[in-house]
Amino acid sequence: MPPKDFTPDGWKPSHQELEPSGDDKRHAEESGRPTRVSVWDAVLTTIAEARAFRSRPVITIAAVVTRVRVAGATAVVYDRLKPSDSDKPGAAGHAGIEGLERTKGEPKIAWRTRLQTIAEVFELDSTA
Repeated sequence: MPPKDFTPDGWKPSHQELEPSGDDKRHAEESGRPTRVSVWDAVLTTIAEARAFRSRPVITIAAVVTRVRVAGATAVVYDRLKPSDSDKPGAAGHAGIEGLERTKGEPKIAWRTRLQTIAEVFELDSTA
């Protein structure tokens, strides 16, 4: 969530935007799927529709899937939402980035460096 005094001037995404949340990890464990960090396909979902799925203000960043993969993500895949959300406008564009979790034995600094490399292909979405 952006701080109250947030201004986009000079701001760049960091590893923090890509760290899987507790909910991301819990959903993966419950579903038997890899841990995924939510993203949205801008062709299928508008920014307003994507924001409607969040219960708090969010910073909108954008990247091309190919660049995310080249930077180190394992995959970017479409990810069906739970039934209560699957009929909402924009639901078809929900996806997830895989390969962002910290692997067993991976030093925290190496993990954050890996995520930072991926974060650097994202940009603040100026259309938001």
